[in-house]
Amino acid sequence: MGTLDYIVIGLLALLVLVLLGLIFENRKLKKAYTLLDAALEAKEQTITDLKASRVAVKEVIEHFSISDEVMAEIATGKSREEISHRLGIPVSRIELIVKFDTLKKEQKEKKSSANRRAKI
Repeated sequence: MGTLDYIVIGLLALLVLVLLGLIFENRKLKKAYTLLDAALEAKEQTITDLKASRVAVKEVIEHFSISDEVMAEIATGKSREEISHRLGIPVSRIELIVKFDTLKKEQKEKKSSANRRAKI
């Protein structure tokens, strides 16, 4: 074998090593792409949820008088579906009103317990 044969074999070996390195890097990039794609999908879902929540909150604020009526009917033991049908509003909106009312009550309890502690 001549010198030229050794050069060709060396270049082929170098090419194989470069290809193996590129395959390894490609696998790492695929994993990173999968993680980024999942994060992007979660971000998009969060944005969609926040937009829907903002619209729902705006509707609840605009129709605050309905809130008292809904809570009064919940207190009497009526189901959310019955209230929804009677008032002509979606069940999801009724659930949001109940959630806000619960949060409002919890906040009042925290303030009153903080005031009691401050007096002691």
